[in-house]
Amino acid sequence: MKQIELILSRHGETEENKLHIMQGQLPGHLSELGKQQAEWLADKLENEKLDVIVCSDLARSYDTAMAVARRKNIQPVKTPLLREMDWGIYTGKVADEMDFTTLPESVETIEAMYKRAEDFITFLLREFSGKRILAIGHGGFNRAIIAQLEHRPAEDILRLPIMKNTACLYFTFP
Repeated sequence: MKQIELILSRHGETEENKLHIMQGQLPGHLSELGKQQAEWLADKLENEKLDVIVCSDLARSYDTAMAVARRKNIQPVKTPLLREMDWGIYTGKVADEMDFTTLPESVETIEAMYKRAEDFITFLLREFSGKRILAIGHGGFNRAIIAQLEHRPAEDILRLPIMKNTACLYFTFP
C-alpha cells in the first residue's frame, strides 16, 4: 500500500453558519463570503499537485470543492462518509437553543463519528493509494478524521479546535 498525501479542508462559510444553525446533514448554502473563501482555496492550491478531490455529498462541501475542481479540471468524488455529524432532532436548530450536556439518542455519537472517520480513511486507502488528495469536509467531522490520523482516542474529537472555513491541514499516511 502506497502512502497517501491528504490535504484536509473545510467548506466555505454558509448562510446557516452566520445564523449559528446546526446544519448537520442539511445541504447548506454558501454565503457570499463562503463563495469567496472557496475561490481563495482554489487560489491557495493553484500550484499544488492534486490527483483527486473528495468531498462530502452535502452541497456546501461540494460547492466548495467545485471551485478548486474547475481550476484543476478534476471531477470531485462525493461520499456520504465525509458528511458532517448528524445532529438528529437538533438539525436546523440554533445552537443557543440546544442542551449539549444531554444530547438525545437521535444525535450521532462521538464513537459513531470516530468509526465513520476510520471508514473514510479506509476508503481513501482502498480507492486512492499513492495519490495526493484534497478532501473537503466539515468542521465537526474533520475533527474525527484528525483524531483517527493522529491515533488519538475518540473523546479527543471534542478537544480539537474546529477548523476555520477553507483552512488546510496536511497529512501523510499510512
